[in-house]
Amino acid sequence: MSSLPLLRLLLKGVLPCLLAWQAGQPAEAAPDPLETRIRELIMQRLPVSERQELRIELERPAASLPDCDDPQPFLPQPNQRLPGRVAIGIHCAGNGQPARYLQASVGILGEYAVARRTIEPGEIIEPGMLAVRQGQLERLPRNAAISTDEILGMQAVRAIAEGSTLQHSALRAPGLIERNAQVVLEARGPGFIVSRKATALDSGSLDALVRVRTEEGEILRGRVIGRNRLQAGH
Repeated sequence: MSSLPLLRLLLKGVLPCLLAWQAGQPAEAAPDPLETRIRELIMQRLPVSERQELRIELERPAASLPDCDDPQPFLPQPNQRLPGRVAIGIHCAGNGQPARYLQASVGILGEYAVARRTIEPGEIIEPGMLAVRQGQLERLPRNAAISTDEILGMQAVRAIAEGSTLQHSALRAPGLIERNAQVVLEARGPGFIVSRKATALDSGSLDALVRVRTEEGEILRGRVIGRNRLQAGH
């Protein structure tokens, strides 16, 4: 027997069985409209970035609730902390229908920064000092600095152990102006920059307002724009 008739024979027997198996598989369930609205409600309060995933687990499926015309979910406690465990109320269309309630667990899966090595007090955080991990962000300490963007360039105010998250309370903007330092005060205008020397009367980090005394004895204020550099007019 040639290979072509044999192939036709196999297809004749296998194809009907394959079609019958596919027909017997359950169709993928369409998303529940109420669950979709609940997700939209949470996302309004808790927007996530493209690199994060919002996870919402209902205590029981929304479809198990009694019939409800045009359900409108809401947060009974609008100021409660998210993510975490949250109560969700549901208003139904029509007069006299009481609100229904569900419990949900809200979480965010995403990346966060940890110390690659022990960071000593006074060190300026650089990229090589950090490692990126992935996990449930709601399980991190409440004041954890998650993004490297909010950590890099900051100064450690206390020791940070290897592998630990970095707390906002353990970081500060590095000082760019020291009290009694000789600084340059710049005045800017359309097409010109005028600089004058002065003595800092305060210490300050980036964007801080600092008082200075000019060589003529005038007391002025400037915003810190760099190491020993200020911009006048603030």
